[in-house]
Amino acid sequence: MNAPPAAPPVRRSALEAEHARLGARWVADDARWPADYGDPTAEAATAARAVGLAELGPLDALLVRGPKAAAAVGAADLDAGVWVLGPDEVLLLYRPAGDAQRTIEEALAGADVSLVEMSSAWTALRLAGPGAPALLTELSPMPLGPGDLPDGAIAQGPLVNVRAIVRRHDAAFGPGYTILAAREDAHYAWHAIAALGEGHGLAFVGPAAVARAPGDRP
Repeated sequence: MNAPPAAPPVRRSALEAEHARLGARWVADDARWPADYGDPTAEAATAARAVGLAELGPLDALLVRGPKAAAAVGAADLDAGVWVLGPDEVLLLYRPAGDAQRTIEEALAGADVSLVEMSSAWTALRLAGPGAPALLTELSPMPLGPGDLPDGAIAQGPLVNVRAIVRRHDAAFGPGYTILAAREDAHYAWHAIAALGEGHGLAFVGPAAVARAPGDRP
């Protein structure tokens, strides 16, 4: 008698308990990241009017290192979000599906680079809406306003007293920012952003409410 197939392992956000408390509906049974909190239309309206805070996921990550890492990644045309942290260091973010990681590894096989698995290292948060730039001035001493950080640009430094990587990634309706914080800092960063965001009308929203465009790369 054949044994039943094993259930896929459940991937869990570092903020799973927070999302559950807020009434999240999960991306999937085996992916405990929020799709929304029950009313995606209202969430989108709030984000477009004020500011929305979402967690993105699940996402996998590979750090590409080498003297020509940025050039190698640029030439490979990868199906991933490309975060150029420096000429010799590029972070790739991509949605886990099929052989996504192997496809990336094969595309970079001929380049003089090393690949470091970073999927469990980061929590990816998304902050978007008309109130996002003003809120960011309270969250970080880095110059992150619209005139300081153009769409697509990246800044690295302190945000709510933790090290973060911030990429301006505008939403369809206005300014947006994707924030990478270490997984161990996720709870603190989430609560600190939420607390300071109260005065800006911040709402917890699903990723679709603050997306740049359907199917956009992270």
